[in-house]
Amino acid sequence: MTFDMTTNRAVALASAVGGMLLVFAQDVYPAWSGFHAWQYTAALTLAAIAVVGYALGARKGTDGDVGTRIVIAAIGATVVIVAGIASGLLGPDTETVARTPGTVAPLPDVGAAGFFPVADPATIERGDAHVEIRRRDGSSVDIPPGARRFVGTTAIETTPEVAAYVEARQPNGSRLTITQPQNTSFLSPVLLFPERVPIGGVVFPADGFATPAIQRQIKAFYFSKAEVAKSTHGTPGKEAVLLAVDDENGKLIQSGIGIVPSGADATIGGIRFRVAAGTYPALLISAVPYPPALWIGGLLFVGGLAYAYSYARPVAA
Repeated sequence: MTFDMTTNRAVALASAVGGMLLVFAQDVYPAWSGFHAWQYTAALTLAAIAVVGYALGARKGTDGDVGTRIVIAAIGATVVIVAGIASGLLGPDTETVARTPGTVAPLPDVGAAGFFPVADPATIERGDAHVEIRRRDGSSVDIPPGARRFVGTTAIETTPEVAAYVEARQPNGSRLTITQPQNTSFLSPVLLFPERVPIGGVVFPADGFATPAIQRQIKAFYFSKAEVAKSTHGTPGKEAVLLAVDDENGKLIQSGIGIVPSGADATIGGIRFRVAAGTYPALLISAVPYPPALWIGGLLFVGGLAYAYSYARPVAA
């Protein structure tokens, strides 16, 4: 009997630790889609069954005084594991929110809004724009590039996405207005390249814009530093953008295709382009377990173990 209860205790404690680590992993890697899969929920459910099953027997004294005291730790572990199950089952899947500079994105699951700052060419090249989260209570959270913040049961982090600031001029130097008919920010000069287009067996980020004053449609393809290094065009060590200029009928005009290195100028199809290529942040919105449940459950687990095993030590004569 002693052997059986000792084994059951070991299995329960191992299940508790394993289940809690799986739950805390949601705070470390919140964007992983596996947290919302049935396999993850099943693993946590089995861990909870092992912990609860042991605790129900131990509270009746089947594992002695140690087992009775470990019930406190079991309760803590169960609280954490149930919070993880709830987050995986009920929390929304990870969402990527991308907006052009100077716009606001409602975040209904967070009860807040994301303010994407205006960006100039230098900001795009450096990739150092911050996103501000403003909550309904008036408080705000600043998220620098690559950082993560927790707001309630949501993890919000910025992830750099390819972007380019494009300027267009006529041969006489007069500036051309750039529009993006397919973008909610119609007049933005910043391209975010939401599409992926295969060219020669390689998939490139793609976008498009127009210059209405001279009735031109321009397709844009983002070349990373690695792709520039493989090609015979562009400036090594810098990103570049391939531009293809069509006329009002959608046909490529003469000399209407060329590549523009970041920070440089190039005349393509009779238009003088200047491009600043780099990154602009998007938001990753992920569900995480309820923080107070993790804190309370974790403290109960650690405190319960300390309570159980400190009293289990033999008293010196």
